[in-house]
Amino acid sequence: MMHTITNKLANKLWLVRHAQPLIEKGICYGQLDVAVDIKANFDAARDLAIELNKGEERALLVYFSGLQRTEQFVNALQAHVPNLQCAIDGRLKEMDFGHWEGQAWSDIPKDEIDRWTRDFGEYRFGGVESCNEVLQRVAAAYQDCLRMLQSSTSLQQLEQVQQPTDIVWITHAGVIRALTYYLQHRKCEIEQAAQWPLEAPDFGAWICLDLPLN
Repeated sequence: MMHTITNKLANKLWLVRHAQPLIEKGICYGQLDVAVDIKANFDAARDLAIELNKGEERALLVYFSGLQRTEQFVNALQAHVPNLQCAIDGRLKEMDFGHWEGQAWSDIPKDEIDRWTRDFGEYRFGGVESCNEVLQRVAAAYQDCLRMLQSSTSLQQLEQVQQPTDIVWITHAGVIRALTYYLQHRKCEIEQAAQWPLEAPDFGAWICLDLPLN
């Protein structure tokens, strides 16, 4: 699993990738709704629960994409961390690969891949969604989290209550890469495939980021 050094008092964002899906390697799947390996899912949720339960008491808000591989993770996590506040946010879904969903990457025509590479940000690979559209929805979800935390902080100040809040996204590699790009560049447009972050957590792993208060 991947970890980021954080300030213990800061609000945090946990970017958690779902567990190993039950699908053959080499298959194109984005919003294809596949299940996960039960044991891998249980182990990943248990390991995350251990991390979430460490340290001082914190409020926990969990958002997941709604695809069953993230819902299964949430269900397993609730067995270890009861009373979680959970909600679906469809903006956390993986990129929609349209008519290429469920096809072997090796069967997708090379000229289709080349067209995507030449216009990486705007080309709707599979006919449904572009990388820039993914960036826009992921950035909007992130900004909504910041606004929610700012409102919560203001309320806590009025009530003289101080409790850090952790937001947990149970999501997908593409979403994590999209947010990584957005935080690095502060824009929702990408021009070249080479700019797209390659690093992402393994299945069932996560990274943890400090969230700004303002």
